[in-house]
Parts: sequence; C-alpha cells; structure tokens
Amino acid sequence: MNEFEQNQIPAQEQQVYTQTVNVAPVAQPVYRVNAEPIVERKPFTTSLVEKIVCILIWPVCYVYSCMFWEGTKTGSILFGVFTLLFLIMGEALYWERKRSFESWAFMIMTIMGGVSATFRFSAVWEPYQIAFFTHLFAVYWILCRSGRLAEGKTSHLFIWDGITGFFVMPFKNWPLDIRTFISIFKAKDKEGKSKKTGLIVFLAVIVGLILLLAAIGFLRNADDTFDDMICYVEDLLRIDWSFIPKIILTIHIVCYLYGLMGGCKRESFEQVSHRGDNIKKVIGKLNKVPGAVWATFIGIFSVFYIIFFVMQGNYLFDAFVMKLPMEFTYSQYARKGFSDMLGIMVVNFILLWLSTRTSSNALKVVKVFSTILNLESMLFALIAFLKIAMYIDAYGYTPLRLQSIWGTSVLFFACVCAMISMLSGKKTSRVWFIVSAASLAIICVYPWISIAA
Repeated sequence: MNEFEQNQIPAQEQQVYTQTVNVAPVAQPVYRVNAEPIVERKPFTTSLVEKIVCILIWPVCYVYSCMFWEGTKTGSILFGVFTLLFLIMGEALYWERKRSFESWAFMIMTIMGGVSATFRFSAVWEPYQIAFFTHLFAVYWILCRSGRLAEGKTSHLFIWDGITGFFVMPFKNWPLDIRTFISIFKAKDKEGKSKKTGLIVFLAVIVGLILLLAAIGFLRNADDTFDDMICYVEDLLRIDWSFIPKIILTIHIVCYLYGLMGGCKRESFEQVSHRGDNIKKVIGKLNKVPGAVWATFIGIFSVFYIIFFVMQGNYLFDAFVMKLPMEFTYSQYARKGFSDMLGIMVVNFILLWLSTRTSSNALKVVKVFSTILNLESMLFALIAFLKIAMYIDAYGYTPLRLQSIWGTSVLFFACVCAMISMLSGKKTSRVWFIVSAASLAIICVYPWISIAA
C-alpha cells in the first residue's frame, strides 16, 4: 500500500491497521504432562482453629516426650492421653470436612491401639509393638480424615500414601507451626493484608525484657528487703535443667506432627492426586519386559513347587488330617519350615507383582501360570496355618503362636484377593488393607490372657 492509499484510510481504522501490522506473534504456551499443577501463590493466612492448634500442640507433644523419661505405667498413661488429644486436634482441624468410611474405621483403630497401650489389654503384642501399630493407624487416619490419599481412598498405592504421611507431608511442612504461630502477632491493614511486624514485635519484647532486668537489678541494690524477696522467688522458680532434653525433643515432635496435620490441610487435592498420577506413570513405564520372560520364570517356580509338594507330600499334608508325623514333636512340626514358607509367599508376591506391572504384552500363558503360582502360595499359607493350629490345639495359646496365626491368615487372604483380582480384574487391595488393619487392631485389644489361661 503506497502513501497516498494509506492516507485515504480514516484515522481510526489506520490506527487499528498500524497496531495489527506491528504486533509481534504471540508465543504459544508449552504444556508439560508431568509438571506440578500451578498453584497461585496467596498470602499466608491462617484460620482461628489453626492458630489455636499450633499453640495447644506444644503441651500435647511435651506429654509425648515425657513418656520416654517416665516408668512403664506412667508412660502408658501418657501415651493414652496423647492419643486422645491427637484425635481431638485432628477433628478440630477437619471438623467441616465430611467423614468417610475409612476415616471412621481408622479413628476407631487408633482408639483401640491407644486403649490397649494404656491399659495393657493384649497379651499378643508387646506394649512397644502396640504403640507402633497405633502410630500407623493415627497417621493413616489423618490422611483419610483430610482426604489426602493419592486416589481419594485406599487403593493399590497405599504404600505410597504411607510414605506421604510419614515423610513427605511432615518434612515438606517442617516449619509450618512456627509460621502459624508468628501469624498470630501479625497486624493487618485496612484491606486485610498482613503487615510484616513479626520482627518488630520480637525486638520490642527483647528490649522490654532487658529494661525490666535492669530495673530489677537497680532495685535489688537499693533495698536489701527487696533483694531478699527476689532471692526467695528465684528459689521457688529454680530451674531443673533435666527438662532441656524434653524440650528439644518436643520441638522436633511439634514440627513433625503439625507438619503432618497442618500440611494436609494446606495441601491441595490437585497436588496430592498429581503425585499419585506420577507414581502410576512411573509404574506404567516399567512395562518393557516381554511377557514370555515372566511366563518362563513363573512356570519354573510353579514346577519347582510341584516337585517340592510331591517329595514332601506325606510330611506336609499330614496337617490337613491333624496327624503328627512320627519323627516330630508338635513344637518341631509347627516351627520347621514355618518362616521359610512365609518367605516363599513373599517371593511369590513380588514375582506376581513384577509380572503384572512390567510385562510389555499381556500373554494368556502368564495369567495361567500366575494363577497356578497363586494357588501354590495359598497352599503354603494353609499348611503353615494348620501346623500352628495343631500346636495350639495341643498346648494352648501363646502370644507368638497367635501372631503366627494372624500373619498366615493375612497372607492367605492376600492370596484370595490376588486371585480375585487376576480372574475378574477388580481391584482388591483396598479390601485386603482395611481387613488386615482391622484384624490387627482387634487382636491388640482382645484379652487373650483369659483364653490362654
């Protein structure tokens, strides 16, 4: 277009034309599939409940730290008190959120563990074991109560959810309690935005304390009676320095516990589900092994187990008719090979998991061999269960025997769930996990002492 023609265009249209010609092309945004979801940064604000909990959590965690310096009886009572206060704080933080079935279930399991550890109901597990189980129930309860499970509910990613609860959330939000505590002293402007006055308040408090100590020093020098009164107060407030290790431990527990509880509240559902999706993508990328490789290995395992059953048939299958082999006592028959059978089942589960997750092609023969291997695992679990049952029938219950019964039952139920999953395609890991946890909580509180007697 020449200069004459351009001058014939009205001024308004010419301006639009000029802007259109001179505008540079806009670069298209680049999207990353595995990128962390973009969360808009907002000012750090805290609710009234968060502020209250961030203060109350200090004496609660101090009760927990004192447990390690007290006797067995007092320590058990302190653990029960801590469990109760932990549940109250968790409910306060997530009171407005609807409770799921899993939230109710694991809250009840946490209560059962805390009660058992406090009053020593169970003779099956040692107190430290019950306390450990209670910690597992409590952390998983927080994940359920806050809705921060990878898939919104218990799934095959329950191990990853456990890692999130015990490590990711607490250490990612380590100083969250301190930030929440500082926010209490932050003033707000007319628009509701926090002013950065925390440092000023801290310096003012330090200066005020220095001036107060200086004034007390001058007064003590000026009057002997006042000095005697201050000495009497010092004797009353004499510090027992043995509490310092408790305070140090309390600080770490506070940062860890509030990092878990408060971090779950502040973590968005998108961020949690995104991490779960990344785990599933990593697992999905493992399917590089030809199915024939796993079919060969599973077939070899199955053949070896069949040979083993044929060679040891008379010895192993006597348990099905509750018959004790001539060369064994009940104790020898129950213990011989028991841990080895459980180890074989663990190896079989790992092999089945690898074959289903890393096979590049779904061969029917892999499914057939996996079914056979799972049936053999069920047979191992059943033989181990019956051998222990014969021992209990002959000599009665003991804690170790009951632990063995529970362990073999959980593994046998895992085989059943795996079989259902392989044949129908339904996900059964959630059922297995909840049933196993519930059965563990039950035997933690049931008074097996009366049965053993």
